[in-house]
Amino acid sequence: MISLVNKILCLVKKIIVAVLLIYAYNKMALPLNVLIPMNIFTILLVTFCGGPSILMLVLFSLVCI
Repeated sequence: MISLVNKILCLVKKIIVAVLLIYAYNKMALPLNVLIPMNIFTILLVTFCGGPSILMLVLFSLVCI
């Protein structure tokens, strides 16, 4: 039971860090107008794939625009 609680807390921490990373990136990239939308897909992608997924999202938005 305690292990399950620890896993849930770890997942919640990762989600919070993902939201903060996307928010911080958007604040820094605002003058360049290369923003990442903050939705459930991008938050889960950054949560499970980590920081390099932000770079992938930026490159994807640059190539597709």
